[in-house]
Amino acid sequence: MPLPEALLPALEAAIGAIGGPDPRALEVTIEGDLPIAVGLGSSAALAVALVRAVAGLQGRALDDGTAASAANEVEKIFHGTPSGIDATTAARRGLLWFETGPPMRWQTIRAGETLPVVVALSGTRHHTGETVGSLRARAAASPEVYAPIFGAIGELVRTARGAIEDANWSLLGELMSMNHELLRACGVSTGELDRLVDDARRCGALGAKLTGAGGGGAAIAIANGDPGELIRQLRDRGWEAFPA
Repeated sequence: MPLPEALLPALEAAIGAIGGPDPRALEVTIEGDLPIAVGLGSSAALAVALVRAVAGLQGRALDDGTAASAANEVEKIFHGTPSGIDATTAARRGLLWFETGPPMRWQTIRAGETLPVVVALSGTRHHTGETVGSLRARAAASPEVYAPIFGAIGELVRTARGAIEDANWSLLGELMSMNHELLRACGVSTGELDRLVDDARRCGALGAKLTGAGGGGAAIAIANGDPGELIRQLRDRGWEAFPA
C-alpha cells in the first residue's frame, strides 16, 4: 500500500539521516506480513527498508552499520528513545547478542541447533514508547525495588545465551518463563499475555514469555519437539500462532 500520511515523518527522518530528495516527491509502497504493534520489530524492519530504499534511489548501498544507525533515527519517530536492538537486528539479520551500553555492542550468536521458537499473538496491540516510558518512571521513583529485578533479568539473559549456543532448550524455556514472571512483576505484562504464556505451557511448551516492550502484543515460546504441534494446540485454544 502507499505510505500512509501518518508515516511521512518516518520517511522524513530516513532522508534526514542519510540525505535524499524531498519526501513529498516520493511514492512509497509497503508490502509485508509481519504483524504491527505487537513487539516483533515491524517498525525497525520498515525503518531499515526505508533508509536502504532512499539510498538506493541515489545509487548508494548502505553497509549494515550505517543502515542500523540511520534506521534507529527513524525508530525515534515511533518509540522516542529506542534501545537500538531492533534496528541493529533488522539491519544485520541473524541471531545477535546486544548490549545497549554505552557503548552499544553486538555479537553474532551461533545456535547449537535451529531454535524451535513459536510466536503467538495476544490479540491486543501495544505502544512501545508508552510502556517503556512508564516503566522507566517507576524505576526512577523506586530504584531500590527495580534495580535487583533488572539485575536478575540480566543474569537470566546471560545464562540464556549459553543455553542457545548449547541447544539446551529445556534450560532456555525455564529461563524464559522466569523472565516473564519478572517482567510481570515490573508491570509490563497484561492479562491476555499472562493467559497466552500459561496456555503455551499447558500445550507443552518448554517455556514462554512476552516479547517486545509488553503492554500487549505477542509472546514467544520454545516448543518441546515439533513446533507445528504447539502451533496447532495454541490455535485450538483460539490464539493466532506461527513459527519464527
